[in-house]
Amino acid sequence: MTPETQTRQTEPASFVEMLERLDDLASTLRTGELDERLSRLPDTVAEAHRLKRKLVDHAVEIREAIACLRGNARPASSG
Repeated sequence: MTPETQTRQTEPASFVEMLERLDDLASTLRTGELDERLSRLPDTVAEAHRLKRKLVDHAVEIREAIACLRGNARPASSG
């Protein structure tokens, strides 16, 4: 495995890093030499799907946490 491949397979540490990686993948698909893009397409698509699933999982966790916080919130007292 080349150092570049190892770097790409390293798990992003945060939600924002995963979004940035998806943006990098999309940019890579739009730029560069066609033969190179086509040769990497299956790996790129597989990585994008994996990141998308993780992002969706995180989004669900965030929505659940917000709902929990809203459920525990008390209405502001008037006056």
